[in-house]
Amino acid sequence: MEKQYELLFIIPAKHTDDEVSKLTEKVAAIATSAGAKVVEKHMLGKQKLAYPIQHVRYGHYVLVNFDAETPVVAKLNEMLRLSTDILRHLIVVRDPKITKMPRLINYDEIRVDRDEETAAPRMSAPAVQAKPSAPKVEDKVIMAELDKKLDEILAEEVK
Repeated sequence: MEKQYELLFIIPAKHTDDEVSKLTEKVAAIATSAGAKVVEKHMLGKQKLAYPIQHVRYGHYVLVNFDAETPVVAKLNEMLRLSTDILRHLIVVRDPKITKMPRLINYDEIRVDRDEETAAPRMSAPAVQAKPSAPKVEDKVIMAELDKKLDEILAEEVK
């Protein structure tokens, strides 16, 4: 039984829009040769990657919807993995409830949103009052008492 799948892949930004269109057609041809039926293709645009992949910081995102059998998807996945023109790809079962095209969000926008959500109001630590330093006379008295007791103990042992 055929299922509906989504293929999202990233092409390095060093390619022009015409080259991206040709590479998209090439990927669609690979999918067709593997046994899938391509339903639609969408160019989602150029975006900054969350982290560099193979020293590339920007990429063109392309979404392809297709119908295929499960073994065909495994074969297509292997073919795309061997392609040097694609930085990353992901194949998932398409959710039939989703009819609206996804909107890409910049990585920087996500980071700002996350910081705003997780940022708790900062509370100042309760002020610690410095205790006035006690006179050191007590320490001298205690030491004098200890010396006196020590002398008494030593004197008893000598007798």
